[in-house]
Amino acid sequence: MSDTREQLLEVAERLTQTKGFNGFSYLDLAEEVGIKNSSIHYHFKAKVDLAIALVERTHDDLLTAMADLDKSNITPEKRIKSLISYFQGYIKEEKYCLCGMMAAELQTVGPKVKKRLVAYFADLQAWLEKQFKALGHKDAKVRALQFVSALEGSLLLARLENKPSVVGQALGNLIK
Repeated sequence: MSDTREQLLEVAERLTQTKGFNGFSYLDLAEEVGIKNSSIHYHFKAKVDLAIALVERTHDDLLTAMADLDKSNITPEKRIKSLISYFQGYIKEEKYCLCGMMAAELQTVGPKVKKRLVAYFADLQAWLEKQFKALGHKDAKVRALQFVSALEGSLLLARLENKPSVVGQALGNLIK
């Protein structure tokens, strides 16, 4: 991957997590990276291509994080708590979950992005379901759905109040 493409993705990720995907333009991106607006089209022909690349990258990061947790020699409860910390990191940086942000803007990001977002959240829920089954929850699938729903909602509140601890408070009882 070229340095320019990587820079574009880094800046676009930060802007999406702080302003929303529709909160910036290619011109904003070009100015921050220090290239011509038209040069972005070499890497991402349309903004939807940038959105897909961002979701794929975020999805890959999440899959790697979950795989690393699976390889670790810790309990399912500690794995879930580590995942909570992973998402709390966004709040500490005054950001929001990129895929959550794009899901909120679903009507404007298009069906190809929606497909990728569905895959992201399906993988997150499947991993959580596995953890909840290992903890002995009979309703592991429902618990995983509740967890993801509470996660995204608590991230909003935590960001609003600038309190990462809100995420842990909202999710703590779902682990037990």
